[in-house]
Amino acid sequence: MMGHKRAQGFTLMEILVAFVVLATAVSVLYQTFSIGIRNVDAISGYSEAIAVAEAKLMAQGLEQAMVEGEESGTTDDKRFKWMVAVKPYTAPDSTGDAPNTFFNANQLFRATVTVSWDETRDKKRSIELSTVRILGRTQP
Repeated sequence: MMGHKRAQGFTLMEILVAFVVLATAVSVLYQTFSIGIRNVDAISGYSEAIAVAEAKLMAQGLEQAMVEGEESGTTDDKRFKWMVAVKPYTAPDSTGDAPNTFFNANQLFRATVTVSWDETRDKKRSIELSTVRILGRTQP
């Protein structure tokens, strides 16, 4: 008498377990790549914002006169909003225009540039860069 030969292959339970393991692995990989893409986008936004802020700082005193006040605007693509604030600056531990001080013949200005943008609808980002420039005083 011949014994029954067991069929070769996988059971339904083995296939379901393999499918669950595969789905879990794909889900983890998808989340990992999604987070990576969001981080790349955030870094790209910061890099562009820093470039805008550096350009605005470099223009102060070079392309345009450094005058006390505020100026604001947006980039050409309307993605970034910027604001430049220029104020007189007195160094810490300084008496300003006191005689016999190093800075008595010059005026210090602090230029601060703030650049903001919307990363997503509910997430706003901003950076702030500032510099201090020394400019010769103009005689009245």
